[in-house]
Amino acid sequence: MAADFSQLLSVPLDSIKKPPILPAGDYPGIIKQYELGDANKNKTPYIRFNLVPTDWAVTTEDTWLDSEGASHSKSDVDLSKRQFRRDYFLTQDALWRLTDLMKGCGLELAGKQIQDVLPELIGCQVLIEIQQYLSEKSGEFGNQVGKVVGV
Repeated sequence: MAADFSQLLSVPLDSIKKPPILPAGDYPGIIKQYELGDANKNKTPYIRFNLVPTDWAVTTEDTWLDSEGASHSKSDVDLSKRQFRRDYFLTQDALWRLTDLMKGCGLELAGKQIQDVLPELIGCQVLIEIQQYLSEKSGEFGNQVGKVVGV
């Protein structure tokens, strides 16, 4: 089914708000999908995993203040609509990170190739380390993913 662009483009501009920055912590989540790419500036091939939190980090309070002092509440945020990504570079020095993730997800690796196991990662439960950072370009805070660990 094609997207209804007329409906999507008719949203009043003054109703659009930036989603709140999530507090840092280890969020339970799942691997939703992956894609292969080499679009970084060095053209290093990578696997990008799209990750969706399924619950809050145990350290997250019911309400929190963002970097600008605005108050946010867990009930105001639909985590299922928040999507994060983590790239794993396909170089000899970095492949161990990918195999650690696969092992942590309980996948059998013996005698298999990366391409055999990748589809098995879809839907795997993981802990997503969500960090906060300050963008040097925009001067705004944002979220980024640190480690991803299979559970």
